[in-house]
Amino acid sequence: MPGNDAVQVLTAAVTPVVLVSATAILISGINSRYISISDRLRALAHEYRDPACARERRVTIVRELVAFQHRMHLMSWAVRALYAAVAAFIVDAVIISATLWREMLAAATLPLFLTGILLILFALTCQLFELRSSDRTIAIELSDIDRRQN
Repeated sequence: MPGNDAVQVLTAAVTPVVLVSATAILISGINSRYISISDRLRALAHEYRDPACARERRVTIVRELVAFQHRMHLMSWAVRALYAAVAAFIVDAVIISATLWREMLAAATLPLFLTGILLILFALTCQLFELRSSDRTIAIELSDIDRRQN
């Protein structure tokens, strides 16, 4: 029943395509965070360059800039992993679709699917580290305020 096989192949190919959509949503969220952090980094750099900026504040700004740079690095790796996951899912869907003509391609679908899932897991891990770094950035800012009050 070739028609029934085609339906099964199309049904199997839908899973990676749905994961492409889910991964795109994750990419969008990370890109938004990246943009807001880069804007904050630019604002801090501008404040640092201001001749009226106090020396103590500059010390705090340097600490914050290092933290923001670390956060941007983590997000950059997360986005790279997510784009690689999208590629793996797309190739997986193509291979699943092509299995009607080439049975040997079917063996590659599960490893590709698992690669995509592992890449998403890596990206999520990067995001968790970025969140931890975000907490440190806030602590730096608050320590500057505490120091100024005392």
